[in-house]
Amino acid sequence: MPLSRISTYLKLSSFILSFSSGVFSETSFPGMDIFTSSANISMGGAGYLKPSPLSSNINPSISGGKVFSASIVKYPAGIASQNIGISFLFKNNTFGKFLINNISYGIFEGYNENLISTGTYSASDTKITASYGKRILRLPIKLGVQSSFYLSNYGGYTFNIYSFSAGLSFRAKEQRFTMGMSIHNLSTSSSDLVVDLHPRLVISGSKKLKHLPLSVFLDLTSENSSDLTAFIGGEFDINKNFQFRIGSSNRKFNQNIKKDIFSSVIGASGFGFGYKKKDILINYSIYVFGTGALSQGMEINIAI
Repeated sequence: MPLSRISTYLKLSSFILSFSSGVFSETSFPGMDIFTSSANISMGGAGYLKPSPLSSNINPSISGGKVFSASIVKYPAGIASQNIGISFLFKNNTFGKFLINNISYGIFEGYNENLISTGTYSASDTKITASYGKRILRLPIKLGVQSSFYLSNYGGYTFNIYSFSAGLSFRAKEQRFTMGMSIHNLSTSSSDLVVDLHPRLVISGSKKLKHLPLSVFLDLTSENSSDLTAFIGGEFDINKNFQFRIGSSNRKFNQNIKKDIFSSVIGASGFGFGYKKKDILINYSIYVFGTGALSQGMEINIAI
């Protein structure tokens, strides 16, 4: 293997090991399911029923109106993600969204087997996603589908993956409760690469409490019969301008390296806040790994 690839694989392996029990599902491609919405990061991965134009890790039947969003997320090892998305409302109770996610692993210096420089190269993943949903007649039920094209470029090696997701949700308006079910990562690849992606089933619930300014989100995800991950998060409306979010998951047990008490308790958790002024909402989030490493995200949402 040329030395130009070794540094890339070492960096990607470090990233995968950090995040495989962190903020994306366990696949062979770290950019496939990484969270790109600051609001979801701040709830530790919870929020499949929280509308976001930036995230493909939500139930496709969920819509939040006409919104333009952009975010940047910084991960350990100098890895960064840039994201842009827009959601629409159409006629006849239909809705949709379009988003582009890009994750950059950096620029590397390449060498051949004789330690002669071959120049620099970059490694990155790009994901393009479109979704469409509809309310069923006048029932409090929505259906949605989502398709994605994923392009992974590792210093001249490119891989293409097509994936599909579908979901439905039911809203009990008087009880302020929403329940949903979705399936993700139904995929195929046009490359010679054998893609190790497992369909992920998600059962979700959200509840806006009556006597507290708090919305609670609970998500159960599974890729096989022996793998069950539980996410729980909350969004507090402090006042009409400020929001505070916090959340965690049972992945804190996988991430716990017993470094210290603080890391063991806080690991695999997120928190953050939002500030809203008229039609603009700005979110900031931090995700804490069991190792003590941090991921930070900044996001802006504009109602259109």
